[in-house]
Amino acid sequence: MVDRKLEENIKKAEDFTQIWKRFRRVFERALSEGHVGRGEEDEFMSVRNLVNSRYEDLMDSLGVKPLRRFIIGASVCNILSLEKLSIMSDERLKSVAEDWRLSEEFLNALTERLKRKKKRIEGFNKLFILTKRRIRRK
Repeated sequence: MVDRKLEENIKKAEDFTQIWKRFRRVFERALSEGHVGRGEEDEFMSVRNLVNSRYEDLMDSLGVKPLRRFIIGASVCNILSLEKLSIMSDERLKSVAEDWRLSEEFLNALTERLKRKKKRIEGFNKLFILTKRRIRRK
């Protein structure tokens, strides 16, 4: 027996993690290049908007109430423009780097928790089916 809702949530969590990693690559590329062209700025804003909408969708699917949601990469998502990267303080850049790390840990833990739940349900379902068959035989 498959829990379709759980399967869907695992897929959403994995997809969101890939989008988050893409968002980080765009950010780090702009940071390493030192200058930001219009294309990079547009890509950053597009991926940031995608991150925001997919995160809300994922949390809604998981039934997490807005007040209990982990603010994923708050300092990252509050960057309004890549052009401002060159004037960011070292302290702010460290904060952003820490947010990337914490956010990825959160996403990995969330995905692993969903996968463990799936495994428990699969194990329970197998036990239930075997017990049901045994009862029918008697």
